Order: sequence, then structure tokens, then C-alpha cells
Amino acid sequence: MENNKIIELLQEMTLKEKFGQLSQITGEHYVGEMDSEMVETGPDFSGHMFEEDTLYTIGSVIGVSSAKITNLVQSEYLKKSRLKIPLLFMHDAIHGYKTIFPIPLGLSCTWDERIVQKVAEDTASELRASGIHVNFSPMVDLVRDARWGRVMESFGEDHLLSGNLGGAMIRGYQKCDEGKIPKSGVAACLKHFAAYGAGIAGKDYNTVDMSMREFFEYYGKPYEIALQEKPRFVMSSFNTFNGVPVTASEEMLKDILREKYQFEDIIISDWGAVSELQNHRVAKNGKEAAELALKAGIDIEMVSTLYLEHYETILEENPTLIHDIDAAVLRILQLKNDMELFENPYVDEELEGTVILNSESLEFAKEAAKKSCVLLKNDQMLPIGKEYKKVIIVGPFSNTRELLGNWQCKGSFDDVVTLAEGMKLVDDSLEVNGYETLEDCPKSELENCDYIVVAVGEHWERSGEGHSSVNIELEARQQQLIKDVKKTNKPYACVCFSGRPLALQDIIDDIPALLWCWYPGTQAGIAIAELIIGKDTPSGKLTMSFPRYSGQAPIYYNEYSSGRPANDSSYSSRYQDCEIGPLFSFGHGLTYTNTEYSNFNISSEKITEDQDIKVSFQINNSSRYEYSEIVILYIEDLVSRTVRPTREMKKYQVVTVPANQMVTVEIAITLDDLQYLNANLQQTVEPGEFQVYINNLEKSLFTIEY
Repeated sequence: MENNKIIELLQEMTLKEKFGQLSQITGEHYVGEMDSEMVETGPDFSGHMFEEDTLYTIGSVIGVSSAKITNLVQSEYLKKSRLKIPLLFMHDAIHGYKTIFPIPLGLSCTWDERIVQKVAEDTASELRASGIHVNFSPMVDLVRDARWGRVMESFGEDHLLSGNLGGAMIRGYQKCDEGKIPKSGVAACLKHFAAYGAGIAGKDYNTVDMSMREFFEYYGKPYEIALQEKPRFVMSSFNTFNGVPVTASEEMLKDILREKYQFEDIIISDWGAVSELQNHRVAKNGKEAAELALKAGIDIEMVSTLYLEHYETILEENPTLIHDIDAAVLRILQLKNDMELFENPYVDEELEGTVILNSESLEFAKEAAKKSCVLLKNDQMLPIGKEYKKVIIVGPFSNTRELLGNWQCKGSFDDVVTLAEGMKLVDDSLEVNGYETLEDCPKSELENCDYIVVAVGEHWERSGEGHSSVNIELEARQQQLIKDVKKTNKPYACVCFSGRPLALQDIIDDIPALLWCWYPGTQAGIAIAELIIGKDTPSGKLTMSFPRYSGQAPIYYNEYSSGRPANDSSYSSRYQDCEIGPLFSFGHGLTYTNTEYSNFNISSEKITEDQDIKVSFQINNSSRYEYSEIVILYIEDLVSRTVRPTREMKKYQVVTVPANQMVTVEIAITLDDLQYLNANLQQTVEPGEFQVYINNLEKSLFTIEY
């Protein structure tokens, strides 16, 4: 449709039709309940606004899936819609639609934008083939507190990495060709703006209170970086920010998101967040809540219907708001036009079966799962020796198919490969049996086995939205299981599944080898089997620090310098009943390769505005594995007028290192890498000395000067 036709359509719309476009509801209002194809991710809201004259003005639907059902809903809607403006269908495919990939926190441990982008591309293809146009992903909220359930959806505790991976995911979803989303792409929705991951005490939906310097330098930075990829949507966050709910904050949504970060497209609320302004007690009724959200710049109200209930009164009292309303409606109509929905609002139902769970995506899901796993500890117990043929898998994850993680969208446990199945597929010479407990295992089998794999972790329903936890220790019965396995004197190793870092101080000494698998997705069993059997090597590195105990959270690598740095003295910044530092730090991760770094060189010890510094070194892989080595460069500013973190990651590379070969790596340090936001919110770089670290947070390699 030509752009002038879109303007004409806008001019023809009644006020109710305009506000209908600014409203999103669930799909059962059109075709009734269809449990397997209707997904709700929040509390119910009253349906009293859904009389027919209102119902057929609505602009978008959330939670409907499958080509058949989206076509059915669209058809029923268009039959009774006066202007025949097609619906947008939106969904939460956080780490896959039907083919499920590792949870985002696991994907981040690949550090590989190419992998993350490909995950998004495959997800978008499945979504669009099923009739869905918009995906509520990526989530780039910076996270530092493992108690928060939604860390599983994040890319970890570093702002630069989170922003870059979020940008890669946007590119993958939207597949833009000259700014247009093709028929195999979906509109991405960046979320949750802003600082949703900083809720006090790790409680979901909780208050956020921080300085604007902290926001712009760290918590706001992932959004700023990812927005460069031009997502078509941004979702506002549930939380208050410095006393004002973001859903009602003109400062956050207009001054920062629109003006400072230059976002020009659609802002959507989170589920019911407009109505929840009443719970925040900044609005005494639904009319005030709707008015606050409209003035703040919320284009689409998700699920609650306060816009439709109160628009007439709101516009009578605020007639100039019609300009903002028209601009919001125009953005929505333009997206529908860009996606060619006016010409063809339906999807080819035959195409869906060829795209969903296709063999190429499944193979890639396996590769992504392998790359996301992190080998945290290894006392020469992994990979399993070739001489070990009789293997027992024991623990609550020994035979389960529930390895998708939360936000599994339309993923089915029936499609998941278990760990035992995976081991048999990878090596059919193995005799593998799985038991939930040692007591379930026949005594003779236990006595005759060669090796034990202990499969433990946190159940998938214990992480995700609404699943914050006070206690993030491995549960007591699983710790006891590990101790009991140790008493058998059999060789053993642990694999652990979770949606967050767990606190393992009390059990880590009883674990000789530990592979952290997160929730790996549909191909979980095969991917993990290839790693523990030794067909491939783990290569992931942590993007979120592991606390020793629950009470140590939040903990993160780039903490600020203190007047009394942590040391053996009780008069220092530490806990008296816990060792200093995390159990496993950001950037930690082992391989089977015995890789060595050598021949470190620096092009100059002084950096200028015109001259970067080049750091080079060699990586020697003397193993039989070709693998991806993750190289991380940190900077320490030795003296600054505003307190800065002890270390900050500035550059990283994912380097392919062939088996039995050496590669040379070069990383440039620019003046921008030395800049920071000072106490006056000015970007600055101060003369002085800076130390450079590669991978090792404790040992600097060079001192450079500006």
C-alpha cells in the first residue's frame, strides 16, 4: 500500500478505531479457548470492554500460535472489521519457538554474535511460518543478582556484551533488507526498558533506585547499543525507576528512549502494566492510569483495556493528545504495511510443516547447545575415558526430557533428547542406564559400572518470570547424592542444569568435574553427550559470576573500587563468614585443549587521539580439538577523579583455533576504550596509567599511558 493510502486510512478512522489499534488482547475472544494454541503469560483481566463494536477495532493479539489458528483468528476478525485492518500477532519466543535453543544466559556463554543471530533467524522463520509477526525478544536487561528469576532471559552481567548480543538477536529476527522485514522475519521487541534487572534484592517487579550515572554508564548501555539495530518495538518495564513507574515516565520514555537514544518506532507496555499504575498508587483509577501512560508515550496497552474504557474523557480533558495518538496509530499501520499484511494477512499453512523442527535447525540447536555449556571444574575426570563402557547416570535429570528451560514457547518435551538417549546415539558401544537415585539402581549394576554421571540442578520452573528465590543453593538431597556417589569410589563427574548461577560452596570440593549446561533445549542430550564423551570440547565462558552462598548475591566482576578493598582484615569490604570473591568468576571456563597463550606484545605503551595500541599474542592448541577460544581484554584505570570499577571488559573475540595449531590474535585498544562517564555525566578520558588484562582478572600484562 502506498504511504498516502496509509494516511488516508488514518484519517478515515474513528476515535474508537484508533484506540483499538493501541490495544492488545488475547485470541480466545475471537474463536474461543483453544488450550494448546493459546498461551497466557500474565494475570487475567476483565473482558467487559469486549462488545462486538470494540472487539473488531483491536490492533493486535498476544499468545496465539500455529498457522491454522492465526489464520482462523484473522479471518474471524476481518469478517467484522469495518476498515479491514489486519491484526498483528505477537508472541514470546525467548529462545526458540518450536525448535528450542539454549536459554539466553546459556547462549551468552558462547560470546558469539554469529550463533545468537542464527538462533534468532531460525526462531523468526518458525514464528512467521506459524503466522506470528512480532517477537517479544531480546531481553537485554543488565543482571547482577542471581536470585532474580529472569536472569535466565538475560545475556549476563556485562553491559557491552549484553548490548552486542541483543543487537545480534535483533538482526536475526528482523532479517532486514534495506529496512524491510522479509516474509521469513519478524519484528523484534527490545525489552524491558529500563533497568528491570536492577530490582532491589533480586525480587521480580521490584523498585529500582539508582543514580543517572549508574544508569547511563551501565544499566542503560545495553539498550543504547542494541537500539542501533533498529528494533521495531521497545517494551517498557514493570518497575519504578527513581520513584516513577516506567510505564508512566515521560523522562524515561520520551526524554531518554525517544530523544537521547533516538528510538522512533512502537513502544508497548508489558502485560497489564498500564492498569498496574493503580497498584503503584500513582493513579487513583483506570482513567488516570491510562492518561499517565498515554502522556508518557505508551503506544500499545497490553491486555488491560483502560485506553478503550477512558479515551473519550481523556481526550476531552487533553485535546492536544490527539497528535500523539495519531502518531502512534500511524506507526502501527506503517508496520503492518511494511510487512505486507494489507495485501496478504494470512500465512501459508502448508509451509509451516516444512519449517518447524527442520533438520538444519535441529543440527544447529545441537551446536549452539554445545557452545553454551561451560566446564567449571575438571580434575581429569572429563571427558569420560574410552575404557569406561558401563555408565550409570544418576540424579533427578538422568532420564528427564524437561531440558528446555522456562519460556519454552511451543517447544515440546516429547521432542527433547534425554542425556541417556544422547549418550547411546553418540557412542553405541556404551551401556547406559539412568536412575533418579542410587537406591533405584540395582546393587550389582552399581558395583559393576565403570563410571557415574551425576545429573543435578534446579528444576526449570524455579527460574523465569515470577520465580525469584531467596535460596539458590543446590538442594540438600542433591548435595547428598553427590556425596553418596563419591563414597562408591567410582570415577564420576557432574552435569548441572539450571536457569541461573547456583551457590555451590558447600559441595564443590566433592565434585571432581562439573559441566554447567544451563537449559540446552531440544537437542540437549546429544549436545551434552558429545561433550562428556569427548567428541567435542566445551568452550563456553561465564557471563555471570557464581556466588559461593546465596547471601553473596548480587556479585559481579566490575564492582567499584573501595576505600577498604577486600582482604584478610575484618575491616575491609568483605563478608566475615565467606571467602572473598565469587566461586566462579565472569569469564571463567575450561576446555579439554590445554591451550597456552604466549608471545604477548604491545605496539606502544602510549595511546593518543591519533594512535591506537595493538595488543598481540599467540594461542597454541596442542590438542586434537578444533574449538572456539574466547579472548577477553579488560582495562583497569589506576587513578580517576570519579570512582571506577576495578576491572572493565573492553574488547572480546571468539577465535577459531584448529587442532594442533597456533593462531595469532590482535586486539586494538582505542581512546574510546579508556573513556568513562564522570560524576557530572560527561564522557571523559583522563591522563594517567591503565593496566591491561587478557582473560585473567588477577594478572595484568601491560601498563599503558595516556
